[in-house]
Amino acid sequence: MRKIIKNITEKKSWIERVMVFILFTIHYSLFTAHAQDDARQRQVYAQAERDYQIGRTEQARDSLMLHLKTFQGNLRQNALRLIALTWLESFDVKQTERYATLMLQQNPYYTVSSQDPTEFADIVSRIKAAMTPTVSTASNQEESLAEVPVPTTLITEEMIRNSGARNLQEVLAAYVPGMHLIDCNDDVNIAMRGVYSTTQEKLLIMLNGHRMNSYVTNTAAPDFSMSLEKIKQIEVLRGPASSLYGGVALTGVVNIITKTGGDIDGFVVKAGIGNYGQKRADLLVGKRYYDIDVMAWASVYHNKGEQRHVGSEHKSSDPSFKDTNDSIFIGRVGSRPAFDLGVVLSLKGFQALYNTRFSQTVAPFTFSTSAFAYDYDAYPPQNGRSPGFSHFTHHAELSYKYMTGPFSMRLSGTYDREEATRYQVLSESPNPYLATVMGLDYQRDFFYFNGLSRLINLHDHNFGLQLKSGYDYTLGSDHKGSLTFGAEYSHFMLDDIKLLYSYDYDYDNDFMKKFMLDFTSENSANVSLQLKNQWRSLILNAGMRYDHKHRYDDTEANVLSPRIALILLRPKWNVKFSFSQAFVDAPYLYRAMNALNYMNEESSKPKTITLSPEYLKSFQLSFAGNGWIKGLDFEINGFANYTSDIIRSDGIKYRNAGRNNTIGVELMANYKTPRFTANLNLTWLKTFKSEIIQPDMTGDEEGEENYMEDTPAIVNGNINTPGIMSNLVLTWQATSRLKLHTHVLFEGKQTSHYLNINAACEYEQCYQTILDWGLDSEEGKQAEARLIELFDEYYAEKDMSARAIVNLGADYTLGKFCFSLNVNNLFNTRYNRSGMDAPLMPQQGRWFIASIGVKL
Repeated sequence: MRKIIKNITEKKSWIERVMVFILFTIHYSLFTAHAQDDARQRQVYAQAERDYQIGRTEQARDSLMLHLKTFQGNLRQNALRLIALTWLESFDVKQTERYATLMLQQNPYYTVSSQDPTEFADIVSRIKAAMTPTVSTASNQEESLAEVPVPTTLITEEMIRNSGARNLQEVLAAYVPGMHLIDCNDDVNIAMRGVYSTTQEKLLIMLNGHRMNSYVTNTAAPDFSMSLEKIKQIEVLRGPASSLYGGVALTGVVNIITKTGGDIDGFVVKAGIGNYGQKRADLLVGKRYYDIDVMAWASVYHNKGEQRHVGSEHKSSDPSFKDTNDSIFIGRVGSRPAFDLGVVLSLKGFQALYNTRFSQTVAPFTFSTSAFAYDYDAYPPQNGRSPGFSHFTHHAELSYKYMTGPFSMRLSGTYDREEATRYQVLSESPNPYLATVMGLDYQRDFFYFNGLSRLINLHDHNFGLQLKSGYDYTLGSDHKGSLTFGAEYSHFMLDDIKLLYSYDYDYDNDFMKKFMLDFTSENSANVSLQLKNQWRSLILNAGMRYDHKHRYDDTEANVLSPRIALILLRPKWNVKFSFSQAFVDAPYLYRAMNALNYMNEESSKPKTITLSPEYLKSFQLSFAGNGWIKGLDFEINGFANYTSDIIRSDGIKYRNAGRNNTIGVELMANYKTPRFTANLNLTWLKTFKSEIIQPDMTGDEEGEENYMEDTPAIVNGNINTPGIMSNLVLTWQATSRLKLHTHVLFEGKQTSHYLNINAACEYEQCYQTILDWGLDSEEGKQAEARLIELFDEYYAEKDMSARAIVNLGADYTLGKFCFSLNVNNLFNTRYNRSGMDAPLMPQQGRWFIASIGVKL
């Protein structure tokens, strides 16, 4: 038997070696042929360039025209540019414009260099100004804003500068209707049409199409770890987009398109300094040579935060605790600066991307809705992190794009790695009743100490493979369209997760450690099909995607995400009607934390707590016009959103306990003249049914309190979302060197709804008093009366008044240097925001930063 097995093994090994040899021979032959052909093309172009430089323009043009069909990628772009320059030498402006247009169609983001003649630079600028802006995020193919199936906002690098925004969160809030800032204490967050979570996990954020959202938390905070200097444009899909991008694309998609090496063509260095210890530095390096384009960036930002004194409601009420803090820090970055480093390399159809980012947001208050001030410096670093919510991520992608005739294909492999740490201060002063509220009665003795904290630390990584292919077709003179197919597979692995509680400001005094190493992996796969068909001026855009996920606990998520849109195109206006459905699966961390929180001392095996995906259905009708008045474009969009199974938290556990049904109207208008621009957006939003968690503190049949078994309640109104919000960005080119800009934000009245943990702790205290003294005692009667008051206080409802915030900035250019000054909240307006599982949070006052940049 062993001999038979040995013979089979040897035979199999021999066959495998033959197959590898054959595959290698085929690959080598194809590669050699391709390399030889590529070398010949480069020789043709190099000779044409030499001919052009010595004045033999006609010979250069004839040679390039003869081989133009064989050129690909950047080499084709360079050839079209050189042909245009030869026609310019012949004073043929019409032909120059023709080939310059073809060059810009090949690369819409082409930027003139110092080597280009002034006349050619003017022609390129004129053509680009007349060209219709295109986006690729909405349908995975280049199309104009009029053709995209859902309302889409395009934000250019010039608009980013004009807004004076400091990070991606502020850029999106300034230009995207329906988006507004929310504050959940320890994360940079943003809401879309009234839908949000404790972290930013409802909006998919991508970098050149690569997912930035965490695979364990779904989080992608639009904070200072996402540099603005590297951005060419931002494409924002306003609406559900799971039919294209699967989970996380619940409320929309933000795709950050980076600059190319040709755009930079050298070095750009920028440094800034401001109040509250602000320091930042940015570096861009880029170059294009034939088919090779490389761009790299580095960005660093740090501040010390704005110190603000707080009232008695944010101080510990324990008289035995003498070291009560009376101040907090707003907008503070952690002890380590935020940074963003990356590189993009393109070679023919290949593209490589690498990006690493770090950020840490410091919470002004203690965790959740307890909202007490605390001594940040009293808590020692753990795993190199001070108190706060930090993310350290790595993203890598290698892709290859192939096009031949009407067929296109893109293959890509991705790798993502993350370390996330949430270091929360639970209580500065002793609070034994907090143990009961958190479900930690068996650890109650440790809650009599000062300096209670909790640490959640995890490491994870994900591998992914993607295939996207498309076919463009034409049916007669009236019909044209495209068919797109996509498939993806990803393998997620949680390396480890740790939950640790400690007391007396020292993690050596830990009283509970939970290491979960058996939460191993999850696998996801999906297939999608998209159809775009145009008949004269009518476009049908439809798609469907099927997502399957096998979770670590052997449960499964299977979701169909459809989309359909009808578009009527006219020369100066268009109308769109669309329906789409999206989902986001329950974050891995929520499911794991539910299991960890339900573990007790006697058992190290987690209890399975099922969370289902969240869903959103959206109907949208929009009308857009352009050219009615010179320089003016506008869009009006109405929507109806139906969100279900929203995951909500009471600060301790997570569950599907929410709905949010919302209608709204959005207006966008852009006006531009040679020296003045205005960008306006206005949103009216009305939530007519929203479910929130409401406490049930009536007790059970055995007389035990039951407030931890909260039940959903219906709220007919917006929650932490203004009914009216508007942004206006104005820019005036005062002189050829000086540009002035301002951003005015208006938000109407808002109402915050949240569960007050402090009231829950006091409820426990009163209940214990009744048990100890009895209802007939004076102490028992006072406790009973207080319990009745706490029914209303536990479910808190707070109003936030309307506000107008004004930002102001100026840019002055002197040769290669640029000087900038930006002031946020010019009038130092004091106001609050809130969010899920958070009380009213004071916002930043007047912040300013001055910077100097140089291009080499």
